[in-house]
Amino acid sequence: MLNIKTLSTRARFPLKAPHRLALATLAPRTFAFCHTFGLTVWIALAEGNGWSLILPGLLLLLWPALAYFHAAMAQDSKHAEFKNLLCDSLLFGVWCSVLDFYVLATLCIGLACFMNNMVVGGPRRMAASMALFAGGALGWGALTEFDFRPYVSTGVDIYQGAGAVVYFLAIAQVMYGQNRKIGRSMGEIKYQNRVFHALLDLGVVANRASNIHTLLDDALKHLHADFPEYGFAVFLQERSRPEVTRYAAVAGLRLYPEDERRLGSLLATLHEPHADAGTLELGETAVGEQLYATPMAGRLSSYEGWLIVRAPKLDGALERMLTLCVDQLAAATENKLLHLALKETAERDGLTGLYNRGFFESVLQLSIQGKTQPPGLNFAVLMMDVDGLKKVNDHYGHVAGDQFITTVAERLKMQCRETDILARYGGDEFVILFPSADLAAPNRVADLIRTHLEGQRCVITSQHGKPVKVELRLSLGSASSTEVPAQEVLALADHRMYEDKTQRRRQRALG
Repeated sequence: MLNIKTLSTRARFPLKAPHRLALATLAPRTFAFCHTFGLTVWIALAEGNGWSLILPGLLLLLWPALAYFHAAMAQDSKHAEFKNLLCDSLLFGVWCSVLDFYVLATLCIGLACFMNNMVVGGPRRMAASMALFAGGALGWGALTEFDFRPYVSTGVDIYQGAGAVVYFLAIAQVMYGQNRKIGRSMGEIKYQNRVFHALLDLGVVANRASNIHTLLDDALKHLHADFPEYGFAVFLQERSRPEVTRYAAVAGLRLYPEDERRLGSLLATLHEPHADAGTLELGETAVGEQLYATPMAGRLSSYEGWLIVRAPKLDGALERMLTLCVDQLAAATENKLLHLALKETAERDGLTGLYNRGFFESVLQLSIQGKTQPPGLNFAVLMMDVDGLKKVNDHYGHVAGDQFITTVAERLKMQCRETDILARYGGDEFVILFPSADLAAPNRVADLIRTHLEGQRCVITSQHGKPVKVELRLSLGSASSTEVPAQEVLALADHRMYEDKTQRRRQRALG
C-alpha cells in the first residue's frame, strides 16, 4: 500500500549532496566492489565456473551506486552511511562464502570492513561489523554447503594483494584529507573566536573611553593584542574638509611622517568615489609593509573614517574581520561623538543636578534620528515615578519633598553607568536613556533598583525641623527601539510605568 505521508516526505527531501562521510567512502567502496568482482571473474575463469559465478557477481557492481543514493535520499545521510558500512560487511561476508573462503581475499576483505567501521564508530561498531560479516559468511555457507578454497593461483594472490594495498592506501588518503579538513575547520573556528573576542574588547573600550582619542588608541591596542600578526591604524577626516585629519591612532604599525602625510592625502582623494568600496590596497610604507584600507562609509555622520591594516596578503577571512571591526569601531565612535556633543550642550535640573526634561528630549530626538538613519543604532528608555511625593509634600512641606527628590536622584545615579543619560523628567518622574542598547539595558537597571533601592528609608527634615523617615518606592517602565518605532519608545515606557504603578497599588490594597 502506498504511504502518502512517506511520499510527501520524500518530496520535501529530494536528492542532495550527502554527508561528507558518504562522499569520502564512495571512491574506496566502488574500488573495493569492482576489485572483488574482478577477483570473482578471475576465479570463475580459472576454475571453469563460468557465468554461474560471474552473473551473480554483477550485483557487486550495483551496490556502490545503491549505497550512495541511499545516503543522498536519507534525511540523516550520516546515519544512512553508517548503515551502508554495516551492509558492506554483510555483503562481503556472503561473497567470501561464495568464493569458498579464498584465504587471502577473506582476510583482506574482512580486515577492510572491520577497519572502516572501527574508524567511524569505534569498537562497538567494529564488533557489529564482525558479527554481520561472520553471519553472512556462515549463513550462506550453511545454505550452499561449506567449501574451502585456501589457494587459487599465484596470479590471483598477486592481484588480491595489490588490490588490498591500493585500497588501504586509498583509505589512508581519505583519512588524511578528512584530517586536513578538520584542521582547517579548527583553524577557522579559532580565528572566528579571535574576531569575536576583538569585537567584545572594542565594545568594552567604547564604554570606558572618555573621549575619541582614548577610544581610538585603546581600540587599536586591543585589536593588535588580539591579532599581533597585523598592524593597525585609523584615520578620521572631516566630511566637509577631507584633507583635514581630525583623529588618528596607530598600533603595531610603523608610520613615518611621510607615510602619514601620504596616507592622509590618498584617503582624502578616495573619500567620494570609493565610499562604498570594500577593502582597498594602498601600497607599501617606507619600510616595505603592505597596507590595506577599509572605509567606514555611511557609518559616521560627520567624518570619513578608514581602518588601515598591515598584512602579508588580503584574504577572505581578513577582509571579513576588517568589515566587522570597522562596523563596531564606527558605531562606538559615532556613539561617543554623540555622547560628547550632548555633554557639551547639557542642561541640568536646578534641584537635583541631573539633566532636565528639555535636554533629555533633545537627546531622545538625536537617538531617534540615529535609529532611523544609518547605521541604525538602537536605544532604550527606563521611566520611573516616585511613589508618595504628594503625600510627603502635604504632610511635611515642599522643602521636605525637595529633599526627598534630591535623595532619590543621588541614589539613582549610583545605579547608572557613565554612558546612561539620567534626567529629571517631571516633578516626581525620572527617566534614563540608554544609547546604542536594547531592552536588556533598562531591564538590568530596573533589577538593580528593585534590589538596592526599593523599600529603603530616606531621612528628610519636615517643615517643623524634625527628621522623618520616608520609604522609597518607584514605579518602573522600560521600552526599546527594538520593540516599536523609535518615535513610540518613550510613550511605551510611560505606559508600562503606569501599568506598574496600578499593579503595585492593587497589591498594597490587597494587603
